[in-house]
Amino acid sequence: MIRRVVSVKFKEGTSTQQAQQYVDTVRGFPGRVPVIKRLSSGPHASDGDDSVAFSHVSVVDFETMEDLQAFLKHPAHRTAADRLFRQIVE
Repeated sequence: MIRRVVSVKFKEGTSTQQAQQYVDTVRGFPGRVPVIKRLSSGPHASDGDDSVAFSHVSVVDFETMEDLQAFLKHPAHRTAADRLFRQIVE
């Protein structure tokens, strides 16, 4: 199993609507990209240590490294990265 962990911080000025669009897009990947075995995504929570600047974390499981590479090249992921993620994620 291959596990990819993605921690993000939204750029200053990112609206609540844009942040929710990010979450909805990420959570929608399993229905669009069949190589994903499991995905969990949500707000980053800490024990009060605010030095951790991430706002959201996603954990995505794949069977093989080839499956991870296929996900990264998949049109659903590339479109989301180009049209949304790069606009609002630091």
